[in-house]
Amino acid sequence: MKRTGKQISSNKLWIAVFAAMIIGCILFIILFKNIGGRTAVIYQDGQEIARIDLSRVTESYTVPLDGNVILVEPGSIRMQSADCPDQICVHQGVLHDAGRIVCLPNRVLIEMEHTKDAPDAKAG
Repeated sequence: MKRTGKQISSNKLWIAVFAAMIIGCILFIILFKNIGGRTAVIYQDGQEIARIDLSRVTESYTVPLDGNVILVEPGSIRMQSADCPDQICVHQGVLHDAGRIVCLPNRVLIEMEHTKDAPDAKAG
């Protein structure tokens, strides 16, 4: 069965439309992910120590606490070091969007909080 020039052109058109839709979806996801701020809140002994908008951080810096050192980087936060014996808080990794890091021996909590203009994952 021979294909006509119109069929080949039509197939190329559909491929181009489909590729453009995929690229558009990828760009939308990338841009949508960066809308709004991501705020890390640091607590020690139940008291708020700092509130950091990670979307506005441009240079890395540390937040020293009694027994812990927190590393704040552009778009992320993590427990860099702790003087507790188990080091679980250090091994909990980096927070970007959601989650928390807890150091029970030193009573330190780092918790991600989305600002009001940030997209809500539950809203879909």
